[in-house]
This record gives sequence, C-alpha cells and structure tokens, in this order.
Amino acid sequence: MKSKIGADSFLYSLSWVLLGIVAAIFLTPIYLPDQFCFASIDYALFVGGLAGPLAALVGFIYVYLTFLGQQRQLNEQRERLNKEEASKEFADYLNLWEGYRSKAVYTWNNQSGSKAFDSYWKNVRKAVKGDAMKDDGFNLMDSKELAKSLKHHLTTSTFNRTGQYENFLRMVYPLLEMAERSNLENRLKYLENLLSPGEKAILIYSAFFLDKKEFAIALFKNGFCRNIDVDFLISIDHKKMIF
Repeated sequence: MKSKIGADSFLYSLSWVLLGIVAAIFLTPIYLPDQFCFASIDYALFVGGLAGPLAALVGFIYVYLTFLGQQRQLNEQRERLNKEEASKEFADYLNLWEGYRSKAVYTWNNQSGSKAFDSYWKNVRKAVKGDAMKDDGFNLMDSKELAKSLKHHLTTSTFNRTGQYENFLRMVYPLLEMAERSNLENRLKYLENLLSPGEKAILIYSAFFLDKKEFAIALFKNGFCRNIDVDFLISIDHKKMIF
C-alpha cells in the first residue's frame, strides 16, 4: 500500500514539474530582452513541438492516475464483499461447530464434556514429561522427539479409541483456516473463550508440533490462545517457542 501511495505521489509531482516547464515555455518571451525574441512563427513552432507533447504527457498522467484510483476503489469494494462473505461463512461454520460440540459427549476418567478434555490432556502432559525424564529421555525443547512422544500418547490413549481426539481437530481446524485466510482473527475471540484450557492445549500442541498447520501457527503468533494457563503447557519454555 505504501509503495502505491509513493508511486502516486511521484506521478503527481512529475505532472506539476511538467506543467511548470510548459508554463515557462509560454512565458519565456515576456521576460526575454527584445534582441533575444524569436519570430512569432518560429516560436509557435517551438512551443508546438516541445510544450505540446509535454502537455499531452501531463494529461496522460492524470488520466492514468484517475484510472488507478477507480481500479483501487473497485478492488477495495471487492475485498470488502469477499470479507463479508468469508465472515458469513465463518459464522455459519462456527454455529455448526457449536451444534456439534453441544451434542458430542466426550468422556474420560469419569469426566464428560470439556472437563474430559482437561483430564485427558493432563494425563498426556504427565506421560510426555515422564518420557522426557527417563534415562533415555529427551529434551522437551526438541521438537522432533516431543512430537513423537505427543503422537504416541494422544492417539493411543483410550480417549481416542472412539475418535474423540481426531473429531475435535477435524471440526476446529477449518475454523482456524478460514479465519487466517480471510483475516478474521478478531472473530476467534469467541471461539477462544469457548475452549477449555485442555482443549486449547490439545489444539496448540497438535497444530504446532504434530500437524504443523501453517494457518494455526500464524494465528498463535498473532495472539490466538496466548492466554492459556502455563500449567497446561508441557514446558513453560514452550510459550516462547509457540507464541
């Protein structure tokens, strides 16, 4: 956007310089001493040969700038309509996700709903930290080894035998992709408030370390889910790595 404004300013400045040259050509005979004056026919030819093309160039610049302005207005209108359409699509899918979420009964460790997710995640978090502390363990800042341990505990847990973990991600990923693609980050605040700490942690670790979803990573860098309780992170150092 700044480069476009800079180009416009340059063209406007150039047109004023050219207009100044044209005016100078016309005014020159007034200020020249008599002995330097040209014959009227000669000077008319000179003006026509030099000032004419310059004036035509100025006219072309203004026509071009007018065209650019109209084109920019059309592009802005198109972008606004596209964003409104994307916003409606996001709202429709969010309502669909809420309806699915209200009907899905997640169960784990005698818990249900979001509490089941929180309990499930705490168990996974404990297991991953346990793997890191073994004699042949790994550094929790090692993304590759962390992802291997995470995948094992997230997918082989009895919580996921009925696909509860995969179903959760399958439903929430499209929301994040739509939001990032259409610059609807502000619409994610509502979703962020709906997610429990365990759901946020599962989403963050799955998207960042396992699935490497670029759209989700971009949203995390812009603040999505940054308010997660650090007690739900596997390592407090992961906050800087992810956000």
